[in-house]
Amino acid sequence: MEKKTFNLRLAKGFLALSYFMLAVPAFIEYFFDGGFNRMWVEIFTPPGASIQSMFFTFTFLTILQPISMSRKQILLHAALIFGVIILYLLAAFNLQQYHWVIYIFLAAYFCQLVFYVRLFKKKYAVSIKQLEDYYDEDEQGRLRWVKISFYAALSLGIIASVSAYFPFKFYVVFVMIYIIFYAWFAIRFINFLSNFDFYLSATAREPEQIPSESEILVDMDAEREKQLKKSLEQWVLDGGYTKGDISTEEIAKVLGTDLLFLRSYFRNNMPCDFRTWRNELRIRKAQEVISENPEISINQIAQQVGFVTQSNFYLYFKKITGCSPTDFRDNKAVRK
Repeated sequence: MEKKTFNLRLAKGFLALSYFMLAVPAFIEYFFDGGFNRMWVEIFTPPGASIQSMFFTFTFLTILQPISMSRKQILLHAALIFGVIILYLLAAFNLQQYHWVIYIFLAAYFCQLVFYVRLFKKKYAVSIKQLEDYYDEDEQGRLRWVKISFYAALSLGIIASVSAYFPFKFYVVFVMIYIIFYAWFAIRFINFLSNFDFYLSATAREPEQIPSESEILVDMDAEREKQLKKSLEQWVLDGGYTKGDISTEEIAKVLGTDLLFLRSYFRNNMPCDFRTWRNELRIRKAQEVISENPEISINQIAQQVGFVTQSNFYLYFKKITGCSPTDFRDNKAVRK
């Protein structure tokens, strides 16, 4: 628990430091009594973008994998980045042709961004898989904001690294854009903190041990299968499939079995896996609700039948019925 809360505090700290980097140009201007020293601005802007990218990436990685970030990894990476920046500043302030030093650093910065992109894509895929394995839901929509935020921050970082050469009007527009982005991201991050346990439950669990086919066959028991079948029928009657944000492991406990046996049962006795079966039940229920109460909004129906995101509801509704929820409702209205 200590590591989990520590990494959550880290994410908050990284985000605060990222925002603090916005004030660096103002500090430089204050240092020169409100004046403008182009050389200093040109030299300090690229490392400022580099540090900001590092803090933002640490924030995103902590969101995706709350317990995988160790203090040692963070300190080593930060030491490397700051070490390179110190060497860069020493060279830039001691060479007459300092522009060449800036160009070399910019090239190194782009290499840093390439590394971050590859690392982010890897961790993003792992996080999606963990969420989907744990909740047996399509969770792409849950983390889409993280992907959008990462690439938006990446783009802004690239622009920021060369912003010292912008005309004043373009720079003002750029400042307005990144202020809007930072405000939007702060709101999304606060929302993430309110749902932190949802992510932590899936990403902090131990990797699941996948048994061999022979082990599965040995564990399958006719009496247990019969009991599970009855439990599933009752679970459907009780509307258990309309409850979202519940792990499949918890559902298995409610059904009086374990996760392994539940998945084995669906693999051996059902035409599809548990996720598909549950979503088909939800869509069937949604069709009933639309037919009986066409005045209810599509978003309300999606939540009522257990879909957390409206995009998943639309996707599965069209996949299973061949039309969108809106078209289905309109067709029902025409028939009446």
